[in-house]
Amino acid sequence: MRLLSNTKLGSLYSISSGLCYGLVGYFGVTLMNAGLSVSNMLFWRFFVAAVFMMVILIPKYKTILEAPVESLKVIIYGIAFYSTTSVVYFIASKYIGSGLSMVIFFTYPAMVMLFNFIFYKAPISKTYYLAFAMIIVGMGCLGDFQECALDIIGIGFGLLSAVFYSGYIIASKESKASPMVSTFMVSIGSMITCFIFAFIESSFFIPTNLDDWANIIGIGVICTAVPILLLLQGLKYITSEKASILSVLEPVFVVIFGIILLDEKVNNIQIIGIVIILSGAVLTLFSKTLNSK
Repeated sequence: MRLLSNTKLGSLYSISSGLCYGLVGYFGVTLMNAGLSVSNMLFWRFFVAAVFMMVILIPKYKTILEAPVESLKVIIYGIAFYSTTSVVYFIASKYIGSGLSMVIFFTYPAMVMLFNFIFYKAPISKTYYLAFAMIIVGMGCLGDFQECALDIIGIGFGLLSAVFYSGYIIASKESKASPMVSTFMVSIGSMITCFIFAFIESSFFIPTNLDDWANIIGIGVICTAVPILLLLQGLKYITSEKASILSVLEPVFVVIFGIILLDEKVNNIQIIGIVIILSGAVLTLFSKTLNSK
């Protein structure tokens, strides 16, 4: 007897994905403080994720060889969407600060809804409008705007990061590859992109410190391979709209882990933001399931 319905199971996978992503701030900040550039850190992140998934897939290597075209498509998704999202987001942060960049990036659930409506004629639940509005308000409360600037270039890069990530979610929903194969291929594609960026800016190097490698393994496995796998697994059971809205719990987990692991402080406004985002996610969790993609 199934303990959870498909919808609840898919929602649990998506929320768990956001939970794992929440640790990316701890590992990422630690590595950048150790001297790794953004692109070099991202390369090693995706390299470890690819190796981790490759080890898991060794007994199932035939699943990759059986659908080479589909595997190639997923690599392209990694190059065109996933890794580009990370790089463009950090570029936006340099122009307008991390707070505003985060708020703009997390408009991607609306873009997922819009693209599904345009390309697949998917109806949009009225509940999602309210949930999304609550999430944006909550993000505004969470964001640190002390260093932000209203720069049109930075805003443009922020919007691009949201567009690329929404494209990744929609493409992943349509992919026929298994979640394990997709995670492996996306990691390879992202690794290639980040290596190119690191090579262009002459920041690539191989870390030698054991603590750095512990953090690289942490960000590669816990914050990359596992959450990608969980999100893709969740997309098998729920719509891309629902998965994208539930995945915005990530910044809430980032704040929580920042308090626990980095001794960061939060103010009353940020606490209110967390409550609002959680309320929006709960509203989505119990909304009527759409039958569309």
